[in-house]
Amino acid sequence: MNPQTNLLDIFAYRKDYKMASRFHSHPEYEIYYVHDGGCTYLVGETFLELAPGDLLIMNGMSQHGPVGMKACERTMIRFDEASTLPFVQSPGSLDLLLPFRTIRNRRWRLEGERRTEVEQILLKLNRFTAQPGPLGFNRLRNAFCELLLVIWECSEADLSDPTPMQIKEANVRNILTFIEQRYMEELSLERVADSVHLSKFYMVKIFKELTGMTVFEYINKRRISQAKLLFRFEKTRTVTEVGYQVGFKQLTHFSRNFKQLVGLTPEQYRGLF
Repeated sequence: MNPQTNLLDIFAYRKDYKMASRFHSHPEYEIYYVHDGGCTYLVGETFLELAPGDLLIMNGMSQHGPVGMKACERTMIRFDEASTLPFVQSPGSLDLLLPFRTIRNRRWRLEGERRTEVEQILLKLNRFTAQPGPLGFNRLRNAFCELLLVIWECSEADLSDPTPMQIKEANVRNILTFIEQRYMEELSLERVADSVHLSKFYMVKIFKELTGMTVFEYINKRRISQAKLLFRFEKTRTVTEVGYQVGFKQLTHFSRNFKQLVGLTPEQYRGLF
């Protein structure tokens, strides 16, 4: 599997097609940069008038999306904390994902050298996403860390005492991280809640509130996503082997969930590759 896919879920560079209004939320973090043009963008309950040089970070959990149909040349990056953190964290380094956890959503209007720096980093990211092999991945990772450092620097004044909503979001991030590490094991609500030191009732409440999914809906979605990757890149594995590996104890349960989320049976999906 290409390691680049583990670092960035989506990297869309300088796209300029018109955007229809589409509001959504997701557990992944998002970076949005406007190169040219502009648009009205909704984040939570706030309408932002984006202009060239605007750098926007979002924790993904607030409803967000463009308002109306406007042409806007922009770059969008989406990445998952649990998958990305091992690649950007090293002993003695800054917590490069702290701004996404603590200040939630923030827009900065960049000018001068800072704007030039960010645009050069995005250009490098675009170059290295297309460069295969370990060298390409390491150059991509280094460029992405450069971007995260710029964001950290922009965020310094905002990294203060967390609000109640930020505390909720940090708890949900901890839940997501635990699930990412353990989704292939047998999980119960009690086990997940104990791992993050929350009551089961409170954990279920804030997880649904912030992600729009129940805990088990998210676990099933994560397991099915991994199964799709295994079918695509490890073609010798049987349906039964994949089902057990991603955490399903019964093949019928795996098949039913797979069909519900993908629209195909595991056998049909496996046969596509």
